[in-house]
Amino acid sequence: MRGISGVVALVLGLVALFGAIGLQTVWAPPTALTASTNSAAVDAPADAPLTVITGGINEVVDSGQDAAVEYTLTGDGDYTVMLGQTRDVEAWVGEAAHNTVTGIETEVPDRQDPRVVVEHTEGEATVPDPAGSDLWVDLQEASGTIEQRWSVPSEGEWSLLVAADGTEPAPAEMTVTWTNTVGDSPWIIPLFIIGALLILVGLALIVWAILRRRRGSGSGGQRPGQNPEQQSGRQGAAGASGGVDGAGGAGAVHSRVAGAAVVVLTMVGLAGAGPATADSTASPDAPSESAVSSDAPSGDAPAGGEQEQYPIVTDSQLERILDKVAGVVAQGDEAQDAGELANRVSGSALEMREDNYENRELSEDVRAVEPVAASPVVSVVAQPDPAFPRDLLVITEGEGNSNPQLLVLRQESARTNYHLISNTPMTPGAQFPSSDLSFGGGDVIAVGDSEGLAMSPGRAITKVAQYLTDPESGFADQMVGNPAIEEIHKYQAESEEASPDATIDIVRKALQGETTAMRLPDGSALVVGVVDNIVDVTPNEPGATVGIGGDLAMAKAGEDSNETTSGISMTYREVLAVRVPAADAAEDDAKVSLVGMTDELHAVSFD
Repeated sequence: MRGISGVVALVLGLVALFGAIGLQTVWAPPTALTASTNSAAVDAPADAPLTVITGGINEVVDSGQDAAVEYTLTGDGDYTVMLGQTRDVEAWVGEAAHNTVTGIETEVPDRQDPRVVVEHTEGEATVPDPAGSDLWVDLQEASGTIEQRWSVPSEGEWSLLVAADGTEPAPAEMTVTWTNTVGDSPWIIPLFIIGALLILVGLALIVWAILRRRRGSGSGGQRPGQNPEQQSGRQGAAGASGGVDGAGGAGAVHSRVAGAAVVVLTMVGLAGAGPATADSTASPDAPSESAVSSDAPSGDAPAGGEQEQYPIVTDSQLERILDKVAGVVAQGDEAQDAGELANRVSGSALEMREDNYENRELSEDVRAVEPVAASPVVSVVAQPDPAFPRDLLVITEGEGNSNPQLLVLRQESARTNYHLISNTPMTPGAQFPSSDLSFGGGDVIAVGDSEGLAMSPGRAITKVAQYLTDPESGFADQMVGNPAIEEIHKYQAESEEASPDATIDIVRKALQGETTAMRLPDGSALVVGVVDNIVDVTPNEPGATVGIGGDLAMAKAGEDSNETTSGISMTYREVLAVRVPAADAAEDDAKVSLVGMTDELHAVSFD
């Protein structure tokens, strides 16, 4: 009976072992899972000019895993895949019709594959081509089908924007593949253990049954033809030697049982070291990293406090923006045509170049405006608020510039690009705190806001303008000495001395809506404002003539002579860059300084 029980135990043990092996091989879960938009249970999304792919597709992968999902995107013809911060992608999409890939639905009916979830939003049927936007950290031109790995910076929220040209439907057919994070069956190890124990028990029972049979047959009656004495003697001898033989036989049996146990335990060990579980094995056919990748902004901790989000641009974005702006300006300067500047230059930067181009046509004595340098970047301040408009303050130092330049760039809306709205050569000796994109405190300051500052930006521009006009102004004690200001005062004084028969009146007026102020890392603020310097020259005696400005003033006014008996009014457009100290600054640091200035003759009229 024990033999039969042993056989049953042995068979059950083998079944358990084979079951454990089967759970690791034949019945093991797949190492990779796939979801697709081409599911019979889901209707194909409606056509739209844009497709947004969110980071939701990567949520099927455990946050602690190094592996990322791989996706295949299929479209008709050429299209562009653009990587941007989710807030920027959403801002650009705006009211446009679009399809949004929100994630992967894994809770599906039995025997159905996971599916890619796509939500359609109605809106504008056509949009401008987004490929040229400054918002994208990176982009990739594609055609037909592409295979990519979801690869974005580890921090922040990122999305992909896919578009053909804004008029044709954007690709929305997508397949996503990821490593299966569901581990092997929890029954594998228990089945190996149970199987091993059952085999050991079965072998022990079988051996026990065999030993009992041998002992039973050895204790039988006298053989025929053998007398009792002979039988007794032989039994004694047999008993003596049988003790040794019996011990040897039992030892052999026990050795076989132990050997079986070693074999079983070895099988358990090999099974435990068998095929790797799905959550630790990546697909061997994984495609290469996506060309659509991005760079993190420089620095982890901003000088002005903790940075809660990525800056409005990254280093690579800033580099591309500056290259595009500098390239457009170079084309305009070469052609002396302000029309070439329209898509990258506006505000006072455009007006100053328009005046320079015109003045150079009127007179060969007019100097050419200095080029805009894209690099090297000496300092940069980006506003932390991602709301539009967005401002950037950049100082560059190009080989073609006599001094570093203060550039103010502005992006008015998500669908417009950064424009150069002001560029001002720095004055010799000007001091400016160094900064990079890790500084998260570059707030844009309202013209009338004096919080944290020695004075408001608007007042600073007005007072500096007054001091430039009148060296005896009471603001002199609040200004840092500057060679450029001394030259202005000297020129104005010499002009008055050279015109004893005329009266020269100078008035500087700050233009409304032309002032930009940003907070700097040391708590001070850079204020860039536009001022009209109006110079009126009138004769002291009736009938006397006055003349100023030479041939340029005459040509600018459309006159045949630069002399008049009624008077001349000349307006110079000036751009002033002023540094306003923080409210708690002390001694010389508490003074306002002129850090940049440029001017052009803007208008001339004969009274």
